[in-house]
Amino acid sequence: MNRSQSFEEKEKEAIRKIAHPAIGEIYCINEGEARATLHEIFVDKLYLQGGVSILPGDIVLDVGANIGVFTLFAAKQGAQVYAYEPVPPTFEVLQHNIRLHRLDSVTHTRNIGISDRVEEKLMFHYPACSVCDSWTAQDDLFELMTENWENTLSLLKVADPDQYKAISSLSSKTLQQSAVREFMQRLSASPVQIKCEFDTLSGVIARENMQSIGLLKLDAELADWEILNGLKAEDWRRIRQVAMEVHVESDVVPISNFLSERGFGQVTGKKLKLGTNCLWARK
Repeated sequence: MNRSQSFEEKEKEAIRKIAHPAIGEIYCINEGEARATLHEIFVDKLYLQGGVSILPGDIVLDVGANIGVFTLFAAKQGAQVYAYEPVPPTFEVLQHNIRLHRLDSVTHTRNIGISDRVEEKLMFHYPACSVCDSWTAQDDLFELMTENWENTLSLLKVADPDQYKAISSLSSKTLQQSAVREFMQRLSASPVQIKCEFDTLSGVIARENMQSIGLLKLDAELADWEILNGLKAEDWRRIRQVAMEVHVESDVVPISNFLSERGFGQVTGKKLKLGTNCLWARK
């Protein structure tokens, strides 16, 4: 048995179903990250800020769908959702969730990632933290989360309340910081490289014959420019709104200008707790 087969079997064994007030039952691999993502999308409504909205009948592209939390959210608003997730074990959980919520008729899942070219590429998959999957190792991100340990600890209130209470009850800041570092080391341990398929936004728009897109949602670690550059000029005219996480601080202003130059008259942004930013753009 090769390494990838063994890994996939372990992933299947790790899939579990949890209950959450925002949505009821949902499948996940890691309960903590699922709870954090559910809170971010259903409670904080991260992608529906800056005037961005989802109307019944809208076509929504979910690029970086992960286990499908935003896909479920958008589908429950009445949208037709196309969800793109390149990592096969994570994609399997996405499919489980679509079937669980009986949204097969309004969601279209695709086991591909989005880039600026059609290609195969190795992805770093983090079994304990799949939202950090990327085509480059995420050492810098995990180190940033460790350095900003108080912000990371605050996120555990939602993601893992028991872990939060245990760390918060430690008698000193030094001990708390050390406990957060150990926690982050467990999350970032043993990434697995998996070969994944990629296409461009213009490629999938043509293949699916999309004429009008209500919302393009992007959350693909460190791939922001590649995704944006894979959309031809004529296809930008099809898109009414963009909501995206920007993963490099120095990219916020250039990407804001890039969107403005493509007809988005209202572009707003906000810095998130762990140093990344969100942008919302509307025409």
